[in-house]
Amino acid sequence: MMCRNDEQLTAHFNRQEFICCCEGRYCDGFPAEMNRELVGRMEAVRMVLGSPIIVTSGVRCPIRNEEVGGIPDSRHLVGDAADCYAPGIAVYDLADAAIAAGLGVIVYEDEGFCHLEL
Repeated sequence: MMCRNDEQLTAHFNRQEFICCCEGRYCDGFPAEMNRELVGRMEAVRMVLGSPIIVTSGVRCPIRNEEVGGIPDSRHLVGDAADCYAPGIAVYDLADAAIAAGLGVIVYEDEGFCHLEL
């Protein structure tokens, strides 16, 4: 199934928000599709928090993953992870809501974001 770059995946998340952050240097933006279950759970987290969730890294191509220090078998490579933050919400509050939604979480407190994954 072909996906449009501007496809609305949930009420609050657009496919474009998860595009590879290589900015087209190494891939077409979607070397893999985002896992719809992950996005759906992120939508649930957004609803609980009542705040937007800003995705800083969604799907990644292997070259970009290596550039940003991602592990070789990163869940980002297959669309099963996203790094994000919620403006005005503490990272641990975001993490608690994500855990309650059934997501795996790594908190990057110093950087101010959470890695969410299935």
